[in-house]
Amino acid sequence: MGLFFTYDDVVRFAQLFRRMPAEIAEELRGWHWSEGVLLPGYDFKLSVTDVVSEFCETGRHVYVKYVLKRREGPSPILERGGFIHAVYARAVEHAKKLIYDGVTSGQRFRAEFMLAGSDVLHGLLDGEFKRMNREVAKRIFNALWSNAANTYASALDRYRARSPYLTIDGLAAMTIPVIAEYPVDGSLIGLNRAIRIDAMLPPAIIVEMKTRRLNPRYDIGLAAYALAFESQYEIPVNYAILLNVRFSDDGSVYHVYERHVLISDALRQKFVEERDKLMQIIDSKMDPGKPSHCDPHCPFLNVCREW
Repeated sequence: MGLFFTYDDVVRFAQLFRRMPAEIAEELRGWHWSEGVLLPGYDFKLSVTDVVSEFCETGRHVYVKYVLKRREGPSPILERGGFIHAVYARAVEHAKKLIYDGVTSGQRFRAEFMLAGSDVLHGLLDGEFKRMNREVAKRIFNALWSNAANTYASALDRYRARSPYLTIDGLAAMTIPVIAEYPVDGSLIGLNRAIRIDAMLPPAIIVEMKTRRLNPRYDIGLAAYALAFESQYEIPVNYAILLNVRFSDDGSVYHVYERHVLISDALRQKFVEERDKLMQIIDSKMDPGKPSHCDPHCPFLNVCREW
């Protein structure tokens, strides 16, 4: 499975989803945010990460964050995940820039894209990812950047050959149809005003990337994004894509696993239940207690150890 999608992937997903049944209750569509079960019972605004966090089964993470007002501590595994997301977004952005700058041959695209990689990498490592192991970060970066270069260079030649009359805008849209870090206003359903979907494909396909072992709670996150999107645009979202991007510890090898998730009634209801439970914890200011097992990668681990 690929990580950098082209328009052929959009067609593949459309064909796949058409064969999958989807019957969603009208009252569980995001545009019904002002009534029934979707209506938030509190004024708090949560992040999607708050709702789907796999670190704390009791919900104590929101108590620490919003009641005690403690900040997250450093977590190497979360920093690695953030780095992978950042590289992905930079690759998509730079690939589009090259095409809009007039690079329309795959060979030239690949050469210029790879040449720009060094500056992008150093910008990340000298900026928000200063604490990362630089050798591991370089291996992760090179693998992802090369994948993007090869995928988009090939697609550029393929789509240009199909229609020599494509405009630059059309060629860019066919080659790189994805919008990385797509902003959605989740405030109508009790989420932050500026949540970010990892990637969006036309017409309304949500794509989320996870870099840890998959957890069933991640599907609830997809429901959260779908409901937020529906609440803002009143466009139905029935399916989403979950990508699991797994690197070896030294960053030398990685695999991508693709899951297609139906945003079912059950998932939508589970999101509402989790949202309301966490909001009640914040409103009551009652400590829900520690879980039976604290995840060693939890960013609030040091706070809980104080108690």
